[in-house]
Amino acid sequence: MIKSSEFKEAEELLEEVESWSEEEVEELPKFYREKAREYREWKPGEE
Repeated sequence: MIKSSEFKEAEELLEEVESWSEEEVEELPKFYREKAREYREWKPGEE
């Protein structure tokens, strides 16, 4: 089961990723860059 503190932390991380500019995302290593773009496209309720 996911703890509410873990859920809160995940929400905060998603908010941070969404706030990054495309230039900031471009500077990330490839794996993180791809994941950041996936997270930015993800919307709650979608799977």
